[in-house]
Amino acid sequence: MVKILRAGLSGLLLTFAGFVLADSLPPLKDTPVIWFADDDKAIAVPEYFEPGLMPYTTNSYVSRPFARFFHPGRLIRKIDSGYAGRRACNVNSLGEVVNSSWFTNRIGLYPMSVAEVAHGSGQIEGPDRSSPWEIIGAKTSGVTPGFRIRDGRGDVWLLKFDPPEHPGLTIRSGVVTNLIFYAIGYNVPVDRVVEFDLEDLIVGEGAVMKLPRVGEVPMTIANLDSVLQSTGSIFNGHFQALASKYLFGKPLGPFNDQGLREDDPNDIINHEDRRELRALKVFSSWVNHFDTKMHNSLDMYVGTPGQGYVKHHLIDFASTLGAFGGEPVQRYGYETGFDVGPITGRFLALGLHEDPWVNVHRPEGLSEVGLFVADPFEPEKWKPDIPHSGMAEMTAEDGYWGAKIISAFSREQIKAMVLSGKYQDPMAVDYLVDILCQRRDKIVRYWFSEVPPLDFFQSLDGVVKYSDLGAERGYFSEEGTQYRYRMCAVNSNREGESWSQWQESDLTVIPLQKAPEPNAQSPFLALECQVNRGQGWSDSVMAYLVAQSGRLVAVHR
Repeated sequence: MVKILRAGLSGLLLTFAGFVLADSLPPLKDTPVIWFADDDKAIAVPEYFEPGLMPYTTNSYVSRPFARFFHPGRLIRKIDSGYAGRRACNVNSLGEVVNSSWFTNRIGLYPMSVAEVAHGSGQIEGPDRSSPWEIIGAKTSGVTPGFRIRDGRGDVWLLKFDPPEHPGLTIRSGVVTNLIFYAIGYNVPVDRVVEFDLEDLIVGEGAVMKLPRVGEVPMTIANLDSVLQSTGSIFNGHFQALASKYLFGKPLGPFNDQGLREDDPNDIINHEDRRELRALKVFSSWVNHFDTKMHNSLDMYVGTPGQGYVKHHLIDFASTLGAFGGEPVQRYGYETGFDVGPITGRFLALGLHEDPWVNVHRPEGLSEVGLFVADPFEPEKWKPDIPHSGMAEMTAEDGYWGAKIISAFSREQIKAMVLSGKYQDPMAVDYLVDILCQRRDKIVRYWFSEVPPLDFFQSLDGVVKYSDLGAERGYFSEEGTQYRYRMCAVNSNREGESWSQWQESDLTVIPLQKAPEPNAQSPFLALECQVNRGQGWSDSVMAYLVAQSGRLVAVHR
């Protein structure tokens, strides 16, 4: 009934307003599926640009939401499907994100070993130790100090420490989440937990540091030791820090979560229409990465001037897995920094209603673990601290794509990544692995219920085989699960005249011996597939083949 009402209202609005939805499906073509974006063409070096946090926050809370609210196309789509965003613009005909300067398909499409997910983007050992680390700069202001070092290879790293009140909290979560996001497919720096002593450091020529009420003073081993002692990051008599390797290339500032970078000719897709930035909501909800503002990203110009291109990175994952820079904030992940709806609700409730996050607490006795729980976490209700334009445009297909990738992480892989955080307490490792698995399962079950997880269609030897990821990966029972399909010869606009009868099966295999005969006007074969887990038939997943060759050319859900 809801779908009927939505369809009726959507039709009325389209007739009244005269708007055409901008996300109509492209025509079918008998061509290979595109897997790579041509976005690494040589360009001139763009200018460095980084807007202030206040203007960005104001836009994120005020101007952008108002623009979205008064966009008629978004209203029509919201009524029609329940999601306001249009179809993502950087997906291929199979609904997969193409490899680009933004994203590289990894665990979602290709098996990764336990060792590979723990290795991450490279240099698993961290900074080279063939000679002492040379300190070339320092940051002693803010919540935590930091040092820039040059290692034996000449690489520059940033050493970051935990807040003194919470030793072992942020550096470990930052490394674990960095590995997770690399396995997902994002460009990230090399982040490692490192252990060292004062004797492993030397002060570089001209290195200075700023001290409160004193100002800039030359750095010495003595004041270096004083700063290191003040961090509280001392475990078994050694200092520990997060070592983050400086990215290759020339820094250009962060990328925005909306619009384009105007001085990058390769940047032709609005950022809010990129699936990997929309599904960032799904991935961030998994690890409670609430701090997804644009300033935690970084564009780098890679290559010699005039011959290089812009590569886009996510950086700084310290505020994840319940970690925080100062005092814990229970609402992170449950509300934005200024969330009008919940604030109004609390005012009207006169204290008679209690928000679910009020009862979120750190696990007792685990000082290396923050506010990270599986209950009352609800995937569809998760929110970043500052509204994110990409997340605001997320559709069910975007959410499904994100959940499909998360479902590929095994418990063994998750544990290997957590162990890379070098937690001192084995109970902290067990706790984080359990919570990550529980949150993973909640996310996957939610999105696999929203969108049927029938995927990875293959045409082989007169049959089409596909996977039910929900059953194969253990999220739904195989017992009693039924599948059905029907077929039709269609034209390039996916239009056909005569569908076959529905055929039911307990296998994810479609024999093509009785497929409708193609003709010059309808050279493609459409397969409509559904699944029933005891609660009725699901929505359809459509697969399209070139009838003569059997080439799979499109999947739509």
